[in-house]
Formats: sequence, structure tokens, C-alpha cells
Amino acid sequence: MAIIKYQLVNGTAPSFITDGGYFVFGNDYIGIGSGGGTELTKSQFLSYVMTQHNNSTFQKIIESFTAAPRVEDMSDSEVTTMVNNWCTARGIS
Repeated sequence: MAIIKYQLVNGTAPSFITDGGYFVFGNDYIGIGSGGGTELTKSQFLSYVMTQHNNSTFQKIIESFTAAPRVEDMSDSEVTTMVNNWCTARGIS
């Protein structure tokens, strides 16, 4: 299986996607599959996500027992870790 950039077909993931709906940017989605869409290496995937992060900074919610939740920008290293963890969870090295 590979990292695939794809678009929905009639509102659903195409048949070549077995695990999809991640990292949505505009009309483009990231998923796992084979036989269609645009296959990305892990390095290309990281570059793609970092470009999106640089265009519109990803954010995270910080929760606390003593204060209301707040939103903070994610750092480049946090985004890189998020992508690496996503790949590791799906057996992509």
C-alpha cells in the first residue's frame, strides 16, 4: 500500500483507497491505497504537508484542568512528528 493523494468521486473515496480521509487540503485528500490517484513517497508527503502548513499554519488545542482550552500554532517539528507518527501507524517507513 502507498500514500495516495486523491479527490472524492460523487462524494466518496475512490475504490483504490482503503484508508482515507486524512490531511484534507481543498479538494485533495490523503489516504492509503493503490492503483490510482497520485502516489507520494513519505518524503514527498512530508513536503506536501509542510507546504500546506507554511501556507496556513496548523493549530492544536491545548486543554488544561485549570483554564479554558486554547488554540496554539503548531511548530514545524510538531507537524513533522505528526506526519511521521501517521506514517508509522500505517506501516510506512
